[in-house]
Amino acid sequence: MRPHPRPHLARLGTLLLWLALLGMLAVFIALAEDVYAREGFPLDATVLRALHAHASPALTTVARALAWLGSPAVLGATGALLTAALALRRRREALVFALGAGGAAALNLVSKLAFARPRPELFPHLVREASYSFPSGHAMVGLAFFLALHLLGWRTLPGALRWLGLVGVALALGIGAARPYLQVHYPSDVVAGWAFGAAWVLGVNLLLMPRPWRPTDRRDSGTGRHAQAGAPEQP
Repeated sequence: MRPHPRPHLARLGTLLLWLALLGMLAVFIALAEDVYAREGFPLDATVLRALHAHASPALTTVARALAWLGSPAVLGATGALLTAALALRRRREALVFALGAGGAAALNLVSKLAFARPRPELFPHLVREASYSFPSGHAMVGLAFFLALHLLGWRTLPGALRWLGLVGVALALGIGAARPYLQVHYPSDVVAGWAFGAAWVLGVNLLLMPRPWRPTDRRDSGTGRHAQAGAPEQP
């Protein structure tokens, strides 16, 4: 069994997660208030025009590939398979991951209907989209999925492998950044999606995993008799 981090470092890590959650939530609320009141930001149109001016066939191919990777079909199927695999031996981790990624998808649908922001129409869309624009589903669900995966790996993978999930987080940022290039989202949609998705996943982990920085093994990640608080550890 891997040694647990020192108590003061674990408390510091938890505090930093709470601060990150509050910061991301503040960013989302600020953007949401402005979208509700004004339905636009000056920089949104400026960025979309700049991206359109620098468009190229190669960049369009990459952006479309990122859109496919962050699509509900791909992330939904991957998330369902991963949750099912986790549930066999890590039921609590499976629940936390499913609530983090799946809950973000549900919140995104509700948010889109609540704000009903039309998609940008400055230039032709490079992919087909039919739903509302705010917040970006690809940005929000993509970051929620890969951040939840990273936090899962941090608690369950050994050594340096725990940092591997940051590759997925970087991919999620690329998925979101591709949306304005494809002219289907304003930049503010993407930033709000990232902020809301990150806040949601951090909140789920902090509430359901009281020590989210602590590595876990199968004995303390399930919901059966080995998960009992205070149970003595076996050598």
